[in-house]
Amino acid sequence: MATRSTLPRPMPDHAATDLTHEQRIREQERARIARDLHDELGAQLVGIGMALGQLREQLSAGGETGSALGQADYARELLAQAHQSMDQIIDDLRPPIVEFGLVDALAWQCRQVTRQSGLPCSLDSPSALPLEDEFVVLSLLRIAREALNNAVRHAQASQIDVKLTLANGTLLLVIADNGIGFAPQAAHRQGRGLRNMRQRAQALGASLALERGGSKGSEGGSSIVLRMPVPL
Repeated sequence: MATRSTLPRPMPDHAATDLTHEQRIREQERARIARDLHDELGAQLVGIGMALGQLREQLSAGGETGSALGQADYARELLAQAHQSMDQIIDDLRPPIVEFGLVDALAWQCRQVTRQSGLPCSLDSPSALPLEDEFVVLSLLRIAREALNNAVRHAQASQIDVKLTLANGTLLLVIADNGIGFAPQAAHRQGRGLRNMRQRAQALGASLALERGGSKGSEGGSSIVLRMPVPL
């Protein structure tokens, strides 16, 4: 039987409403910053890349084969790194994948986990869900991302499974692993990641628990379990 960590007391309705409003404002500001980075800084980096390309052609045409040409190539490498850094910052601020819905966002995140860590990460979900609020989709993606990152860093797992269901007006999101699990007393020493996940869940009117017992067929492991009411 799964062991559930101790949960904080439910927030009063007015406090939960204030938290939801605060979280929405934060996400709106992150989205604005992401757009500005893409439109302004992205355009400038493209312009720098074009100028560097022209400079390199001029150096080559002039017979330059020494340090100046090498410096131009090095500058292009730095520019490519700057593009990657900008894309990562934009993804952290507002992942573009949220526009395609929760199922696609979770599928993309699972693929990212496997690509970056080598751990198999499976998704069991419906083909689509009736969730149109991007704030809800983004919040659930952020919770899943934090849970997946924790599993990769701390669980010593060889498999991660994500399950998403919607039944009887309740959305259930489970991120399970087959790792080393957790000690019950550790649940009282909540890390920042778990606190952030619970706060995001509360802003959605959802509950979130850390439970002992992970991927199907494993003896150990742990699971992050989120339950959220969804109006029918």
